[in-house]
Amino acid sequence: MNEKNKEDSFVRQKMKDFWESHEPSLESMLLCHDTIPLANDDRKEILSYLPNYQGKKVLELGAGIGRFTCKLASVASHVTAVDFNQTYITENHKHNHHLGNVTFTCADVTELDLPTASFDLVFSNWLFMYLSDNECAQVLSKILSWLTPDGYLFFRESCYKISGNMVFTENPSLLRSPLHYYDMLRDASSNNFGFKIIRSSNTLAYIKYNSNPNQLCFLSKLVQRNESDDRTRYLESHYAVDTIKSMDRIYGYNWYSTGGEHTTRDFCARLGLLPGQKVLDVGCGTGGSATFMARHYGVHVHGVDLSTNMIHVAIERLGRLEAQVIKRIQFEVSDILEAEREKDSYDLIYSRDCILYITDKQQVFRKLYDWLRPGGTLFVTDFCRTNSHPPNSFLHYASNVKYYCLETAASYVEAMTEAGFEDVKAEDLQQEFIKILESELKAFVATRQAFLREHSQQQFDDIFKSWTDKIRWTREGELTWTAFTAHKTSARLN
Repeated sequence: MNEKNKEDSFVRQKMKDFWESHEPSLESMLLCHDTIPLANDDRKEILSYLPNYQGKKVLELGAGIGRFTCKLASVASHVTAVDFNQTYITENHKHNHHLGNVTFTCADVTELDLPTASFDLVFSNWLFMYLSDNECAQVLSKILSWLTPDGYLFFRESCYKISGNMVFTENPSLLRSPLHYYDMLRDASSNNFGFKIIRSSNTLAYIKYNSNPNQLCFLSKLVQRNESDDRTRYLESHYAVDTIKSMDRIYGYNWYSTGGEHTTRDFCARLGLLPGQKVLDVGCGTGGSATFMARHYGVHVHGVDLSTNMIHVAIERLGRLEAQVIKRIQFEVSDILEAEREKDSYDLIYSRDCILYITDKQQVFRKLYDWLRPGGTLFVTDFCRTNSHPPNSFLHYASNVKYYCLETAASYVEAMTEAGFEDVKAEDLQQEFIKILESELKAFVATRQAFLREHSQQQFDDIFKSWTDKIRWTREGELTWTAFTAHKTSARLN
């Protein structure tokens, strides 16, 4: 047995010993006392994140006593419930065998052998935190083979720290970061298939009851490995974690939009925010605006971003904030063009400097219109072209270097109006933009030595060039920065 196998065997035995020391109960499943309200809300929330599995076949890994088995079986055509602890799977069988469409299996997931393409959904709740990295990779590869074409994998894990309130001499849980799981999903492969991350977020129930933002759920879809998403791949490479953190030096800590806290403070003052309102922050980045609005206005903010690295940093930093702020914020990885949300859900939809990455702007504005409640406000800032035919050199910069889909401010207004928004206003902030960029660059250059103690000369040079380029293009009249405000005052007639 090689050293890696010995390590995995040791981890496996620790996990088995840990669970064999607990009686099968709701408290042991959550590792928490006083669980009923939390457990009920948590289960309802987790199930709400699942794709449509009505009439489909589900594999539930780490099924335990069956707190999810019963609900899954009430919708699916069949559920295969698997757990490595016989006492837990026996308890599950006792409560759920009457459903008639559940197969109960006691098996270690690392040794499980199932037919290929036999499940439409693989579901697990707190499983991978009890597996080593090597075991996780092996299981993810197996899951890829077990899923049907276009099948889904959903799992939830504790990240960063223990989430329950039970006291143990030793808890062997492997508490990874969200980024660790994102990397595992991206690296998984089997017969030219892999996972595409569809959605990932921290869960509201744990935020509500425990001010704990470190419960993460992940939804991925089986895709061909050669199925590419250039925009997503660009964002992940361009916004690497170290790059994101290096930008704190020019935007300010936890900011990733023009003017940082200064412009956010000014914009929010215009928006009439009231305590208890719901805000969708599109392209939330590292969470600066979400944190500012939650802390200073008492609103509840749902921050979404396509970049897993951005959301990883946002959740990491959210966990350090005061409890009353944590309880008002949820962060999520998702593609706004593919996401589905309830209509009339938000009082404000807020987006800073990110719609430029989307080619079909009318499509995104129609979605935002549907999600905004009647009487609600849309607020967007973005970089815009100042004319319809910029010089080729600027087009190269905008399209090839940055993957921007820059439009004129007039085209934004037209797209918002066509989507149903009323009272659409565009404010040209070109001169203010130049002043902000110059001020940020001056402060950045003045702190060069401090920057170089944590980051590279190349990163410094890249930021310096980016800012000087933006200043030059804006002075030459090819680039501008615009703030848009619009309202949903009535239902759109389709």
